[in-house]
Amino acid sequence: MNDWHSDFVTAIKEELKDEKVEIEQEEYLSKEPLRIDVIIIKKEKDVKINKKIGQIFKRYNIIEYKSPDDYVSIDDYFKGLGYVYLYKSIMNAYDKTRKEVDDIKIDELTLTFVCSNLPKKLISFLVERKIRLDNSDNGVYYIDNEWIPVQIIVLSELENVEENYPLMVLSNNMHFRNAIEKVFSSINGAKEYDNKIRLIEAAFRIDPGIVSEVIKMYADRLSEEQMKYVINNLKEANFKIYTEEELKKSMEKGMEKGMENLVIRLLKKKFNDVPEKFKVNRRCG
Repeated sequence: MNDWHSDFVTAIKEELKDEKVEIEQEEYLSKEPLRIDVIIIKKEKDVKINKKIGQIFKRYNIIEYKSPDDYVSIDDYFKGLGYVYLYKSIMNAYDKTRKEVDDIKIDELTLTFVCSNLPKKLISFLVERKIRLDNSDNGVYYIDNEWIPVQIIVLSELENVEENYPLMVLSNNMHFRNAIEKVFSSINGAKEYDNKIRLIEAAFRIDPGIVSEVIKMYADRLSEEQMKYVINNLKEANFKIYTEEELKKSMEKGMEKGMENLVIRLLKKKFNDVPEKFKVNRRCG
């Protein structure tokens, strides 16, 4: 049976037998499967991403994320580039069921690194090698002179709470409290709470004190069902919001609020509207 790869290894060993080199056949580059953290694919390749963190995005956008206690190293940078080129070479295009040669074009790819703090060693390394960085927007650094568009998003430097609050709760951002408040204010209009709760749990790992204060502040604004959901989920994640005394008072307040809402619902059912005297009493209370 022909094995051209083994034949080549034999030939190269013979070719370089008098040189001081070591030759190994089929060395695995990774003990674990290579995995991309996130891949964002535009369903329609020409659609524009409005948020600033995605303005460089093209059809295929590879994201490498580093946790708050980690950073983007020099090797991480090259590994990210390697992931992009591997994705281009082995994956089929979004609208195709099988891989064809060059069906993913090199100019359809981007690479994004997301980290909590500025990777100063990496930036110094790039600058020394004449690779230019452009910080055209707070917290977003664009890297030139690569085959593909590359950006580094530094979570602690983001400033637009309205646009970036889901990312800002993952780091020690100066607007951390405002971002947490935005998470809570957005819960009221959400049918599914899972993503919001996940963000709150993550924020607890950054600063449990601030998150606890915000939860207490928003307790009156959330429905009883929502507040119960928040507390139960955080308890399961081993986060304690209230002392026993505070929890007792909160539950009593919640019961009062629940009874008040029940009375209002019954009155509406009977009279199709709430009599004015009850509305006045409610405001006074």
